[in-house]
Amino acid sequence: MIFRSQILRDLQAMLVAHFWPTWVTLTAAAAICVAWAVGQAAAPGGQSQYERHLVPTWRQVGTPGGIAALGMLAAFLVCYIAMILMWEDFAYYDHSFFTRGTLKGYNIAPEIWPGDGRFCPLNFQEFNLIRHFTDTVSGYHVLPIAELLIFVSILLILSDELSIAARAALAILVLLTPSILHSFGGLIYPERNELLFLACLVLCVKRFEQTQSTAWAVAAAVCAQFMLYYKETAFLLLLGFAAGKLILRCRNGPHGRWDFDRIWDKEGRLDLAFAGLVLLFLLYYFGVMGLHPNLNYAVKVRQPFLEVLLWYLWQDLLAWLLVAVVLGRIYLILRDRTAPLPLWDGLAFGGVVCFLAYLYLRIFTFYYLAPVDLIAVLYVGRFTILSLEEMCSWRKLAVFIVGFTIVSQDVFISTTSRFERKNVIHAKAAIAHVVEGRYRSRSETPLRLFFPFAGPYVITEFAYFLSYHGIPVEGVEGKGAGPNDVVLSGRAIAEDGPCVGYRSIRCHAASGPAPGDLVIVLPDDTAPSAQASAYRARGEQLFFYEPRPAIPQWLRLLVKIPDRWEDASVTIWK
Repeated sequence: MIFRSQILRDLQAMLVAHFWPTWVTLTAAAAICVAWAVGQAAAPGGQSQYERHLVPTWRQVGTPGGIAALGMLAAFLVCYIAMILMWEDFAYYDHSFFTRGTLKGYNIAPEIWPGDGRFCPLNFQEFNLIRHFTDTVSGYHVLPIAELLIFVSILLILSDELSIAARAALAILVLLTPSILHSFGGLIYPERNELLFLACLVLCVKRFEQTQSTAWAVAAAVCAQFMLYYKETAFLLLLGFAAGKLILRCRNGPHGRWDFDRIWDKEGRLDLAFAGLVLLFLLYYFGVMGLHPNLNYAVKVRQPFLEVLLWYLWQDLLAWLLVAVVLGRIYLILRDRTAPLPLWDGLAFGGVVCFLAYLYLRIFTFYYLAPVDLIAVLYVGRFTILSLEEMCSWRKLAVFIVGFTIVSQDVFISTTSRFERKNVIHAKAAIAHVVEGRYRSRSETPLRLFFPFAGPYVITEFAYFLSYHGIPVEGVEGKGAGPNDVVLSGRAIAEDGPCVGYRSIRCHAASGPAPGDLVIVLPDDTAPSAQASAYRARGEQLFFYEPRPAIPQWLRLLVKIPDRWEDASVTIWK
C-alpha cells in the first residue's frame, strides 16, 4: 500500500513538473491518430458543399450592402478596441500574476493547483512569451486584440448561409454580450482563449464536413486539445458536442430509424476522436488531482441554488434561451418534423450541458458562460434569420420582443461592467500615484497605509501594484525587509502575518488608523457612504475620486445604485 501511494505521488509530481512535454506529446499523438483514423474512412462522392458555397459567399462582400455592413463592423471594432485600452493598467483583480511575475522577469507556472482543485494549465502561458517583448499594459493587450480580430473574422465566415449583413450583425451582438466583452476586455480570463479555439474548432469541423480534408480534422483536434486545457469545464462542452453529433448523425430517416454504421464514417471517427481527447484529459486530470480531487475552489464560490438561478435569469437570458430552443429542436426532431443538423444541434447540446454543469455546481460568475453565450447567439440567431421570412406576424412580434429584451439586457450589463472595471482601475492607479508621492516625500518614519474596508485579497493585489511602481512593500517577494518598507494594516485583517496564505505580502491587524496613517478607501469597497465619510472627515483629504462619467441622479433612482459606488479617497489621519 505504501509503495503504491509513493508511485502515485511520483506520477502526480511528474505530470505537474513536466506538463509541457506531456501536453505536446499528447497533442502530437492525437493529431497523428486523427489523421490515420479519418484517412482510413472512405469519402462520400459528389461535389462538396464547400465548392458550392464558397464563391457565392465571397461575392456578397463586393455588393453595396456587404461593403456597408463590413464598414459598420470595422467602425464598431475600432471603438471596441479603444474601449479595451482606455484607462487600462495592472491594477485589477488577479493582476498580481503580472506585477509579481512576468513584469518582474518571472514566468507564470501552469495553473495546476491540487490543493484548490484548479486545473487550467494553459491559462496565462502566452504572457510568458509576451514579457520578452513588452512591459506595458498596451503591449500586453496586443495579443488579446489580435485574438479578437481573428475571432470576428471566423464569425464572419462560419454562417455562410446568411448574408454578410446578417453575419456582421451577429458578430456585433456576440461582442456586446457581457460575458464575451468581459473575456476580451481583460487579460486574466481563460474564456478569451476558449472562445477563440471554440470558434476555430467549429470552423474546422464545418470545413472538414464540407471538404472531407484530413487537414481540417487534424486542425479541429488540435483546437479541441487547446480548449480542454484552458478551462476544466471545456471537457463537458466538447463531450456534449461530440455525443450530440454522433447521435444526430446516426438518426437516419423518418420514424426514428437508426443507422449505427455512420459512427465509422469520417465525421463519426472525428467525433470519436473528440471523445478520446476528453478521456485523455480526464486521465491527466485525475492523475494530477487524485481520484477524489479537492474541490475547494468550487466549494468556496458555491451559492444557494435558487440564488444562482435568479442571478443567471437577471444577467444571462441568452443561456436560458439556448436551453428553450434546444428543447424545442429535440421535440421537433423526435417527432420527425424537422431534420437534425449535427454540427449546429450538437454544438448547442454541448453548450446546454456546460450551462447545466454550472447550475449543478451552484457557481455564478457571468463570464464563465462566455462559450455558452457564443453558441446561443450563433445557434438561435442563425435559425431566427433563416426562418424570419416564413414567420407569421405574431411570431415575428414575439421574436422582436425576446430579441429586444436580450439586447437591452446585454447592453445594460456590458455598460455597467465596463463602467465598474474602468473606474476601479483608474481610481487605483490614481491612488497609487498619491501613495508614491507621499512615499518619496516622507520623513524617516515608515509610511503606513490603513484600509478600513478592503479585504485581505484586495489589499494584497493593491500592494503588488504599488511594488510594480517601485514602492517597497513589507513582505514582497525577492526583497529583504527594510526599515522604509510601506506597512499595510486594516480592520479586516485577523492577525499580523501574510495578508493571504499563498502570498508573502504582510498585513497588520488594526481596529483603526494611527495618527499620520494614510487612510485609503478603495473604489471597490462595499461600505456605505456614511461609513466612508466618517473616515474622510477625521483627517486631511489628499485625494478624492468620483466615477467618470458622473452618474445622473435619475439613473441612481431607476436602477437602485448604492449611495456610494466607485468613489475613492486618500486621507491623512489626525
